[in-house]
Amino acid sequence: MALSSTEKNEIEVLIRKEIKDFMKHSTIKQFEDHMMDTIAKEIKRGGLENDIKDIVVKMFREFYSFMWNNRSQWESRIKNS
Repeated sequence: MALSSTEKNEIEVLIRKEIKDFMKHSTIKQFEDHMMDTIAKEIKRGGLENDIKDIVVKMFREFYSFMWNNRSQWESRIKNS
């Protein structure tokens, strides 16, 4: 069963309204500006500092773990150079 053009338009209007209600802004640019302001406030307040530290520590752990597990591939190259 195909939708008529009127039904398609109604669905489109409903979707746009839902997106606008969810984002609390009518355009993507307004939403991006709002998100950037929120992030800047959190950084100034120090709210993200611990989260960033945790991410960096986790990344280094994974990197060194990966390097240790794959040492057979790079260890001989370093010894031979």
